[in-house]
Amino acid sequence: MTSPASPTTATPEPADTATPTTPTAAPTTTPPPATPPSAPSSPVPNNPTSASPTDRATAKAEAVPARRSLDVRASARRAVSLTGAGIARLRTLLGQLVWFACLLAATALLLGAVLVVLEANTRNALVEAVLRAADWADLGVFSRTAGVKQFTGDGAVVKNALTNWGLGAVAWLVVGRLARRILTP
Repeated sequence: MTSPASPTTATPEPADTATPTTPTAAPTTTPPPATPPSAPSSPVPNNPTSASPTDRATAKAEAVPARRSLDVRASARRAVSLTGAGIARLRTLLGQLVWFACLLAATALLLGAVLVVLEANTRNALVEAVLRAADWADLGVFSRTAGVKQFTGDGAVVKNALTNWGLGAVAWLVVGRLARRILTP
């Protein structure tokens, strides 16, 4: 008996013994068929793919959905993983943008405080732009004129700017760092 993987050569059978049903008592010159007598004979013995047409159709119908379902599941897993990676990249980018915006707001407050301490020329366009950015970044909570802490007396303007805008810068940095940690996976 040969294995199904190795090619076999079929011996030609006489036309009248194409479908043997039961062994006969008379001696024959041809070897007995390799398939059991109850199975239909095929042109190539021991060939697993040469079954009856209905058996082949049933085998294909059972095998194809199994292969397709595995392919669909694999494709779905790849799609989910790619989507997950895309979402992770998007969250990382969003976290970096939020951190950068908070860093810019803190920088504007600190530069504004330094310009107030140095008593910079407020008629200069650059100084005026930095002071406007600092006034926007303090959100009214850390304002130099009505902020968290208000000083009176000599040097009150410098003390108010340093204290309130300094606290505002620290608050922006803390909020930015927390937002980045929450957004970044």
